[in-house]
Amino acid sequence: MEFDEALALVREGGVRPGGIGILSEKTLHATLKLWLDDDPAHHEVPLPQGSVADIFDGERVTEIQTANFSGFRKKLEKLLDAYPVTVVHPLVRVKWVSWIDPETGEIEKPRRSGRRGSFTDAGKQLIYVLPLLGHRNLTIKLVMLDVEEQRLLDGWGNGGKRGSHRAERLPLALGETVTLKDFTDYAALLPSDLPMPFTAAEFGKAARLQGRNLQGTLKILLSVGVLRREKDGQKYQYYRV
Repeated sequence: MEFDEALALVREGGVRPGGIGILSEKTLHATLKLWLDDDPAHHEVPLPQGSVADIFDGERVTEIQTANFSGFRKKLEKLLDAYPVTVVHPLVRVKWVSWIDPETGEIEKPRRSGRRGSFTDAGKQLIYVLPLLGHRNLTIKLVMLDVEEQRLLDGWGNGGKRGSHRAERLPLALGETVTLKDFTDYAALLPSDLPMPFTAAEFGKAARLQGRNLQGTLKILLSVGVLRREKDGQKYQYYRV
């Protein structure tokens, strides 16, 4: 099914996404699931391993991880022992933010965020399954999306925006996708204008990464063998393998 068709079905109620504030990722999750496999018989399938697959077509398991990977590793380990598994992780390419008054339900007009996302934003989540990357049964599919993020004005400062809670992420449009399976796929994540060798700071500048995203991405590329590093004084120098 085309992404736009799946999105329209979810928004029109063909797939019930649930209400705002009940399941914060439901609309996004439901749209991706329908886009990836439009056969309802393949959705939410109980498996002998004691878990429920987002999608199971009789041979391959597809898991949609829209948020944190921190509690996902144990489930993934069990699945990889029995099936080929594709983990689909959506990333925000362009984001619009709209604010909701929790008392009236009134929603402000969305405003576009200035930052544009990239595939290397996945680093801070993939680090949680680092030992499993490169497993013969594992494929990672990164999906760039334009989204509208709806947030509740329930915080303590700046008109309720500081410390606020996200109510929903509504997908608007499908962007590029990248499949990570082998060495070549991960190597393609390296910015083309990197000097050789390079420091972590130089990589962060070229890839527009910092903090957890930067450190996570470097650890992943080291783990799968795309990079190697050597100590040079107080800093590490990284080399493309």
